[in-house]
Amino acid sequence: MSASNFPACLKITLGQEGGYSINRADPGNWTGGKVGKGQLKGTLNGIAASSHPDLDIKNLSEAQVASIYEVEYWRPIRGNDLPAGVDLSTFDFAVNSGISRGAKALQKAAGVTADGRIGPATIAAVVAKSPVAMVTAINDTRLGFLQGLTNWKTFGKGWGARVGTVRAKSLLMAGATAAVLHQAAAADEKKADNDAKSAGASVTAGASTGGGAVIANHAGGIDWIALGALGIAAIIIIGCGFILYRRAAARREMADATRLIAVAS
Repeated sequence: MSASNFPACLKITLGQEGGYSINRADPGNWTGGKVGKGQLKGTLNGIAASSHPDLDIKNLSEAQVASIYEVEYWRPIRGNDLPAGVDLSTFDFAVNSGISRGAKALQKAAGVTADGRIGPATIAAVVAKSPVAMVTAINDTRLGFLQGLTNWKTFGKGWGARVGTVRAKSLLMAGATAAVLHQAAAADEKKADNDAKSAGASVTAGASTGGGAVIANHAGGIDWIALGALGIAAIIIIGCGFILYRRAAARREMADATRLIAVAS
């Protein structure tokens, strides 16, 4: 619970956000927030022209970047009042998905009303909990939220690696040993195996449903309505299977990221 942990947390988060980019197709790189609207200034360390149209994005100094993150994210999530590790997990979630999301994940883990407003009651509940348990719960909530997004199929593996990295480094900050990290990675692998097994069963069931979709009506013809319904059902079942496959892949990315940090710690 010290302001001195902000630089360490910021360094980890900036390592996930990347450097300077100026993709014309990215609305965030335009000062107007839409492609072709305003000036094309780009994004640096996650700081986008759409959110800071008056800044010279490309030439932001390290001090400016740090100030923006401290004012816009660290202070709102009460980073200085959170235990080490819990601060990093909450901070990185807030940066990646919004302050309210990060705050609510923190509150859910602490067992208080998740209203997104971190006050004295939230802080008191947080410090009464095990920081290792808090870190684990926050990142489980984070992964669950990300899995529900429509672009999960595109970015899921990368998000899994980010959550795994942040969780592992947060656990170390919270005082966990390398053995705890290995246990977390093993739990990820088990969940991934279960998802992959369920995915295989879904795909097989879907294919079977679609393959057997030839239904004769009482006149000896084909019931096209029933046939169509079975086809739709097969597509849904197979689609669920592929979702589970992607979740399994993301869990494995989490496990890999966690083990790398455990070995290096």
